[in-house]
Amino acid sequence: AQHGWALTARAVDTWGSGITSTDILQRDIEIRFTGEYDYDNPIITNDVVYYKALETGGSMAWIDGARLDDFGNHPENPNPGESAPFRIRIPFEVWDMECAECADGTQQIDITIYDRAQSYSTPGDTIYAFNPYNRMYTHFIHQPHAGDAGLYDGGVDQHLTWNVVWWDTQFNQGDKLTFNYANPLQTGVDVFSFSTQEMSTVSSNDVSGVSVYPNPYYGFHELETSRKDKYVSFNHLPQQATIDIYTMGGTYVRQIEKDDISQFARWDLENQYGYPVASGLYIVRVTSGGEEKILKLALVQETQVLKYY
Repeated sequence: AQHGWALTARAVDTWGSGITSTDILQRDIEIRFTGEYDYDNPIITNDVVYYKALETGGSMAWIDGARLDDFGNHPENPNPGESAPFRIRIPFEVWDMECAECADGTQQIDITIYDRAQSYSTPGDTIYAFNPYNRMYTHFIHQPHAGDAGLYDGGVDQHLTWNVVWWDTQFNQGDKLTFNYANPLQTGVDVFSFSTQEMSTVSSNDVSGVSVYPNPYYGFHELETSRKDKYVSFNHLPQQATIDIYTMGGTYVRQIEKDDISQFARWDLENQYGYPVASGLYIVRVTSGGEEKILKLALVQETQVLKYY
């Protein structure tokens, strides 16, 4: 489903705490809206209507503060009047989607929330466990989801990763939202390996993969070392090959013979008499044994101005 959610995220270590490991911070996170609000059984206190999340679906989260009201007045606070963080159910789950140490590569993790825009004691207000109409602040806690258990003090701050600000989180049950984080190369951590193998065409007459670079040729290309060093390269050639070049009108221009283990051959853009060829479209016939391939090469020569004539 498509929604008008507005989200911002930043690593919580900018606040002076949390995980700084790039390996953890770059892991993709998925939000799964598996719950819903209990609209049939609201908690009504002092003319304030509060909707909890249903016990089925969603997940437990720490709530650790509120901006517009005394945190002790929260309708689900198990110790009314006190401001210690406590667990409440919210309508979504948080999942680490790149958990290298997990059997299936994913793991549900924990979250802490901060209520930015709800008041718990303003008569006539309707409020929610996780405000779907205004701002909520969250931090992902990179620990396995603790359910109803877990201790906040001394066990949360060191595992915080991303601080996300949620605006207008109106969801449909079954929605998913994925945070894709950039995966930078890590010096001393990432290791790359590669292998090569001899081309099968070297010892055969296969010319099906032969091509020419650059095509089209516009005056020069980046591999040329000077204005006198002009050429195009034929690649993926077998060990033995003959390259015949013609104009579009059928006029013979040049023949290049190749007999070496390299896959490459060059044409210096000169005809059989050593003069530069004109701009135009050329036909290239590549043969090896009984195999043949026809190429078209577009060539635009660099403008030349003679000082003396």
